[in-house]
Amino acid sequence: MRITRGKISIFLGLVCFAIAVSIIVYNRDEDNAAGASAAALLEGVDAQISNVALDDPTGEMKAVDVNGQSFIGIITIPAIDIRLPIQSEWAQENAKTSPCRYKGSVYENDLIVAGHNYQRHFGKLNQLVSGDTIIVTDVDGRQYYYQVTYIEEIGTYEVDKMDEGIWDFTVFTCTIGGANRVTVRCEYVKTVKPGSGDSVIKEIENAVSDDNK
Repeated sequence: MRITRGKISIFLGLVCFAIAVSIIVYNRDEDNAAGASAAALLEGVDAQISNVALDDPTGEMKAVDVNGQSFIGIITIPAIDIRLPIQSEWAQENAKTSPCRYKGSVYENDLIVAGHNYQRHFGKLNQLVSGDTIIVTDVDGRQYYYQVTYIEEIGTYEVDKMDEGIWDFTVFTCTIGGANRVTVRCEYVKTVKPGSGDSVIKEIENAVSDDNK
């Protein structure tokens, strides 16, 4: 039986299509698994936030343990509907479940947080614009508000540029394909302590919003 060049091309095309579909399915499943893991860990971090902040800390951030993993708090990005726990230390394996502290501290105005570009993690960072709000909540319940001021792309191998400049807070993820890193630079706005006037007003607003749903 003679195999024509056309049949070979069709066969190769089908193979490529099957590979592409399998990659899409794998990425989707990995994304869903990452989102589910982060949601479960978030509950554990939420449950351990003390909401007792008596001092103005400096230096390293306190951490809590959830399922053998260490967390320094929670990152909230309302514009892209993100609320995720932040692990204490960056590692490829850690990032599969939630964003990680790359370096720095909110107490020193130099925190950098990194995460994978899963859609349920940091996959929508490139949709942020100047003026958007990002909130980091530490394990004592202090909420550190930041405003997005600058968004740039940094080459994957230009990691030294990640902490260049004087930025109060930076969050980043890889672009699709991993050639660059979407890097969001932020300026500090304010700190809201648990039990403060701002905090109580926010709780009332949230309660009213929930009742109206």
